[in-house]
Amino acid sequence: MEAIVLAGGLGTRLRSVCADRPKPMADVNGKPFLYYVMQYWKEQGVSHFILSVGYLHEKVIEYFGHYFEGVPIDYSIEHSPMGTGGGLFLAMNALWRSNEPILVLNGDTYFEVPLQILRDFQMEKGCACCLSLLSVEKNTRYGGIKILPTGQIVSFNEKSELEPCLINGGCYLIRPDFLKRVAPLTIDRPLSFEADILTGAVALKECYGITFDKYFLDIGIPEDYFRSLKKFQFQEQH
Repeated sequence: MEAIVLAGGLGTRLRSVCADRPKPMADVNGKPFLYYVMQYWKEQGVSHFILSVGYLHEKVIEYFGHYFEGVPIDYSIEHSPMGTGGGLFLAMNALWRSNEPILVLNGDTYFEVPLQILRDFQMEKGCACCLSLLSVEKNTRYGGIKILPTGQIVSFNEKSELEPCLINGGCYLIRPDFLKRVAPLTIDRPLSFEADILTGAVALKECYGITFDKYFLDIGIPEDYFRSLKKFQFQEQH
């Protein structure tokens, strides 16, 4: 399984604790947050990482090099901001196998999704895009997601007073043939992965989601960054 990790975030809301590096490189007990993300997915079976980087990408390359615990790493470098969607399209050029589903991850999000269950769900539905979803009791940071009983996603960014609600967990399985179909010939503006790609899959009824009751952590704000220090403290002691 190949994984594209979107790791070019500026982390403007995290500048108080991460001012000199990309957000996924925020220091967590002596290692970058991205280290723990990649460690989890390596254990799930990822055999090739492609890191989509931009802002201060040199720091990512200097730390990780071209292997992560024996797993090869390639880099896709944005020399000007392309957005998460543009970065994904660029990173596809580094894929080894263009006919198998690829795992797409947010480099600032840790979600303990069992990869085999996600793969089995995508095969069952035969969909182009498969999302990992999380049910939250109180949603203060994210747009909600509306799905049918079959798992088909019908809309993103639903604002609702109803609780709990479903949010996007930031782990995706996507068929490269779908991405090639929707890829623009030229990228003349930054593209959003969710707004420009996933909404297209929704319109084509090719986007499904499966909910996981697993540990989730998004370090986009200082409060959750400090949660990561506690989460990974035990691993660093062994």
